Amino acid sequence: MIETGRISNIQAAMLAVTSLTIIGHLILLTVIISESHQDSWVAAIIGTICGLVGTITLVRLSQKFPGLTLSEILFFHFSWVGKLIGVLYLVYFYVMTVLAVRLFAEVYKKIMEETPMVAFMAVILFLTAYIVYSGLETMSRLNQIMLPILVIFAISLVFLTMGKNKDYTNLLPILGNGLSPVALGSLTVMGWFGEFVIMGMIFPYVERPMKLMRISIYAALITLVFFLGPVTGPIALFGPVEAAQMEFPTFSEVRYITAGDVLYRFDSIAILFWTIGLMIRIAIFFYGLCLGTAQAFKLKSYKPIVIPYAWLIGVGSVLFVKNYQELTDFLFHTYVPLNLIMGVAIPLLLWLVSPIVIKKNQKEDSL
Repeated sequence: MIETGRISNIQAAMLAVTSLTIIGHLILLTVIISESHQDSWVAAIIGTICGLVGTITLVRLSQKFPGLTLSEILFFHFSWVGKLIGVLYLVYFYVMTVLAVRLFAEVYKKIMEETPMVAFMAVILFLTAYIVYSGLETMSRLNQIMLPILVIFAISLVFLTMGKNKDYTNLLPILGNGLSPVALGSLTVMGWFGEFVIMGMIFPYVERPMKLMRISIYAALITLVFFLGPVTGPIALFGPVEAAQMEFPTFSEVRYITAGDVLYRFDSIAILFWTIGLMIRIAIFFYGLCLGTAQAFKLKSYKPIVIPYAWLIGVGSVLFVKNYQELTDFLFHTYVPLNLIMGVAIPLLLWLVSPIVIKKNQKEDSL
């Protein structure tokens, strides 16, 4: 076995919460507010419920092949079709890693305009390459330390933003634009939860695999709770029209916070939250990419390919898009369909045909 580390169920859930929450803040907010307007919170709830389809399916698939990662299941149990799909998942992990690195650079570029974007990419790739090289246990423990701290800061910001400038009547009327915007936003949230498929590379190393279903559902619900505040706050403060036009709505909201006449500029806390969150998210997909590649080629360790992949991710992050507008176009038109296919449709199909595959493999082993 390439990965010898073990993590607890809670650590696995915390990895999923961190990865989903940070990408929800940076990507999903603008998309869902643009689609569902004041009903974004309704779309978030419905989309989370629908997103449990992919989550539950992935857990069921993992439990049918105990001790095996998603890549091992595909490359060694689903014949040539599985190998083809396995390659697609490696490409998907690569794209998601590149997307997160580019987002990290774009966020910091908005703050430090004179600094070359490549510098931000180099810093985050150095940090995440070290985390991935250190292994799953190190990554999980780091996240276990940082996530509670971030949650405390986030809750503090929520209370600080509950001021007189917010008008929660901006969230009304419910379903004022009909069902179509809510349905579209729900599909977006469902696609967002499709990223949970990366946990298929981590589930085999969880200490209590029989409790994965419960902990995965809890992780999804906690992620929803962490998302409802950021999705309603900018709408209440700026209105649905203006909030939909912002690149980073929560960042704009946090910049309005003041505590008396002395404390202000709480946007640094938001930057800290995004930095740590993106670092963990990049590390998770980076890890899945390296581990999956090593398993596909039956390598003894994934560590020798960490640095080469870091270079490839850096190059991909530079070439991924020309500017932030192209990145936005990708998020609005490609991100959701891609995640629905890779995180919902394919796992569901694999789970449905897995009894046939298992029966076939058992017959071949008995010959």
